[in-house]
Amino acid sequence: MKFSLSVLKRGPGAQNAVREIGAYDSLEDAVVAARQAVDETLQRLYVAGMQPDQLLGSYRQVAETPCIMRDDEQTMNASSFNHFQFAKTRCEEICATQ
Repeated sequence: MKFSLSVLKRGPGAQNAVREIGAYDSLEDAVVAARQAVDETLQRLYVAGMQPDQLLGSYRQVAETPCIMRDDEQTMNASSFNHFQFAKTRCEEICATQ
């Protein structure tokens, strides 16, 4: 079974576009890639001195929402990876170390 990762792009000019990230042999690999996509978005949005709630607010406005699908077309997003909870944790980490 294969797992594919796509992101739904929201925000100004995105028009709810879907961007394909890749296909993976395991759910674990797809989750790692989804975490990386969220992290890249957070790193791009971070401005020196931001507080975690500010960064999270920016993420919520322009987030690329990861969606993991199995090759049999059943969505795995809700049960396998909570992008918002991961983003919240990363916002704390990013703001604490920058």
